[in-house]
Amino acid sequence: MAIPLGEQHTPGHPVVKRTALGQLFVGAVVNVDRRNRTRRGDDGVIRDIMKADGKPRQELVITCLSMPGTTAPAGIGDEQGIPESGDLVRLILKGKSFADWIQAERALGRQLQVGDCVKQRTSSAQVYDANGDPKGPPITTQEEVDAVPRSNSVGIYGELKLEPGSGEWVDKAEAAYRAASAIPLAGSTASQQQMEEEEPW
Repeated sequence: MAIPLGEQHTPGHPVVKRTALGQLFVGAVVNVDRRNRTRRGDDGVIRDIMKADGKPRQELVITCLSMPGTTAPAGIGDEQGIPESGDLVRLILKGKSFADWIQAERALGRQLQVGDCVKQRTSSAQVYDANGDPKGPPITTQEEVDAVPRSNSVGIYGELKLEPGSGEWVDKAEAAYRAASAIPLAGSTASQQQMEEEEPW
């Protein structure tokens, strides 16, 4: 029986890192959480990152089971490596990746379910200035990415696809979902949000 996706958050799992072009992540979706983006200020206080309209910037946290074919590393802090198949990891999507997820959900044609497969292969990068605004056109070679000064932040992106889950990976994802939370299931509301509320970058 298909499980409608809930929004409970499972903290602590390694985060998928998009560190270079050509990396592939393949995962069986276990859960989705939408949350405000935060930053620790110079005073040590953690605050929401706000947009120009006064609303907090948001991000999606997709908890997944890593699947065969994954070449993107995952980790916490500086410790990272290629996850084994079946490892629980978090795919954090903000800015353009957030909008790509919304489009992928729409293309799926139905409500997201536990065990559906998410795929992303990195293919381009965008440099941002200190204010988070795009700086120059997208770049599409690793040489260009490597040449970006460390004083600039770089977002690495790729086409994101959602496909119906099948076979043992649905069973594994459902088991992980049940183990993570006993809270009654609730449908994901991420795809119901208007694009105007999403990140501009």
